Amino acid sequence: MRLTIDNTTGLLNDYYFQTLSLLYFPGEKFPESGDTSPASAEYTLKRQGNGYYGKAVLHAGDRTASAEFSTDGYVFTVPVDEKNNASCAIGTAVLRAGRELFGFTPPWGYLSGLRPVKRARYYLTRGYDKDTVRTLFTRDYGVSEEKTELSLRTALRETEMLRGIGGKDAALYISIPFCPTRCEYCSFVSYATPRLLSLIPDYLDRLIADLDSTARVLRDTGVRLVAVYVGGGTPSILDPKQTDRLLGAVGRLFDMSSVREFTFEAGRPDTVTREKLAAVKAQGVTRISINPQSLNQNVLKAIGRQHTVDQFFDAYETARSVGFSCINADLIAGLPEDTEESFRSGLEKVISMGFESLTLHTLSIKNAAPLRFDREDVYDPAGILAASCVSYAYDRLTGCGYEPYYLYRQKNTVGNCENTGYSRPGQENLYNVLMMEEYASVFACGAGAITKLVSPDGNVIERLAHRKYPYEYLSDSAGIGEERIKEFYVEHFND
Repeated sequence: MRLTIDNTTGLLNDYYFQTLSLLYFPGEKFPESGDTSPASAEYTLKRQGNGYYGKAVLHAGDRTASAEFSTDGYVFTVPVDEKNNASCAIGTAVLRAGRELFGFTPPWGYLSGLRPVKRARYYLTRGYDKDTVRTLFTRDYGVSEEKTELSLRTALRETEMLRGIGGKDAALYISIPFCPTRCEYCSFVSYATPRLLSLIPDYLDRLIADLDSTARVLRDTGVRLVAVYVGGGTPSILDPKQTDRLLGAVGRLFDMSSVREFTFEAGRPDTVTREKLAAVKAQGVTRISINPQSLNQNVLKAIGRQHTVDQFFDAYETARSVGFSCINADLIAGLPEDTEESFRSGLEKVISMGFESLTLHTLSIKNAAPLRFDREDVYDPAGILAASCVSYAYDRLTGCGYEPYYLYRQKNTVGNCENTGYSRPGQENLYNVLMMEEYASVFACGAGAITKLVSPDGNVIERLAHRKYPYEYLSDSAGIGEERIKEFYVEHFND
């Protein structure tokens, strides 16, 4: 997609204009030369009086729409900085042009980024009431009423969850980046190959060594661990002995006395056995996930999930019989071959089974996912099916006692929708909130894992990334960045 940008403000970079373009042209690329896309856009952003002037001209083949908006004289709901002022000018222009050209407004308006709830919580915790934040979202950002209410409910729940979390509290993430097969919507192509699966024993050796180093850093810096999350990939791909070894190392190396939750992402129902879950339970895990993604067998086949719906039911019953009292299930809206009727039916079955929490994702089209290349109709900016399913889930879940407690967005999500965690009161996942809201540090071990160091005021965030692929991780001797972590705590936590 070709972009022509006339931006004299210096406030917004080219990436921001690309992000705005993806609201109506999902999946488009922005090459410097050789572009053959029938889509293009021209953007103008400049200072005007006491505000900014934005103009957007969007082209889709032989159709064109143009709109402009000025914030000169515009009274914002709350005081905003210059960057947000400029974003409003060009963002509103894009929404107006896009609505004229395509007939809809994205549900999140022109808001970009993963964390819209963080913005809502920022204002709520600074003395603004719900009505003011509600007006800010709907009037100034162009967010729909439904997504505004979702943001407010989630922000209020997060605020309650974060009470008592101090500056030196932290979470631990442990990465098991292996899967039995690759899903069509997944971009991690190498993680399911036999060669990589053969690396698991060596991977565990290295992972436990990094956990040992991380535990030492926590002791040396006085950091208190409040949540542990073992994710993937599919952690339940480990056999019972490997599972016992890994989780046993966590309990042996770390002070678990302040840990509120210990989560293990069992993931694929076809990897769940009684022996594995018994090992998980015996090592102190308090919360697990069993993720069908869909309860429509045709959908499971279309996305390459090598398990049946009955295996999901069996895995759930096994988890209950082992003694787990907090179980999460993941569902995805907008999957190929799904219908509104089958999605609703699947959601109702999961609700009736009594899961303590449900995480509702919306299909996101990753650049390297097979789905992107296999289906011509995969991108759908309006996303009527996905949006309808997400709306139904919000109404249904909140109507029967679940509350949204964390939320994040991704690029190229069908219908510009979001991913939301719902739970029964008291069954939320603290790790998810700490990660998404960047409220406290998260230490991470394993391939692709990213340690995120957060200063007490939240104004400084530093990331230390491990190598992405397991074979890279094993060959990299850099470790966890122990010295840099200690320096960060001296710089920002030295009273």
